Amino acid sequence: MTRPFFDTLRELRKGRTHEELSTALAAMVTAVQDTGKSGEITLKLKIRPPRKGSITYITIEDEITSKLPRADRDDTVFFPLADGSLSRQDPSQLGLKLSAVPDGVDPQTGEIDAQRSA
Repeated sequence: MTRPFFDTLRELRKGRTHEELSTALAAMVTAVQDTGKSGEITLKLKIRPPRKGSITYITIEDEITSKLPRADRDDTVFFPLADGSLSRQDPSQLGLKLSAVPDGVDPQTGEIDAQRSA
């Protein structure tokens, strides 16, 4: 039986590759939970002899890439004005004339107490 892949993975860069993959996986799980979208982690291994003709040992170079999902960005509504600028308020909408509520309002019922407001 050949040596299990995980045994070799644990030894890549003295365990740092395994640590980076674990960190990337935790970040990915959190991002997927937060966004409800999928992500991707890729481990790329480049296996090569150190120089032409010599196969007495090989080197393994690893590369880890993550594509974290992104949350959707909210839109902001603006209304164009005649001069080309933008406003958050619709210029065709009439404004409401609001006034302050008198001090004598019962917080439980919302009724105005004439005695307390006088």
